[in-house]
Amino acid sequence: MHARMRPEPIPSEPPSSPSKPFAPGGLARPWWKDLLAMVALGAVLALLVGWLASERRAVLAMEPAAREAVFREAWEGFQRLCVETREAALRARCREEARFLLLFPECQGACREQGRAWR
Repeated sequence: MHARMRPEPIPSEPPSSPSKPFAPGGLARPWWKDLLAMVALGAVLALLVGWLASERRAVLAMEPAAREAVFREAWEGFQRLCVETREAALRARCREEARFLLLFPECQGACREQGRAWR
């Protein structure tokens, strides 16, 4: 009625032992590749932060009268282009204009509110 099952012998070696610690196509990667990716990401972030900070420094280094004139021109253009018309095709341009306006210390009140709304 009940057939007795014989246990199979345990093999002395694993069925397939990889010769390399990381099999091709496997999920594990060498640690140095992860380190290299993190260093590359850090460098990109440092460049981005440096670029944004340098743009802000350039705005602040302008003569106050010239900075005021550039700000007024940019603010009026932003009002005409982004606030009055609200064209969907101009969203990317308006976001860039808002980012530029927020660099100026003259951007206060409504300028800050509208600039942040576009960001």
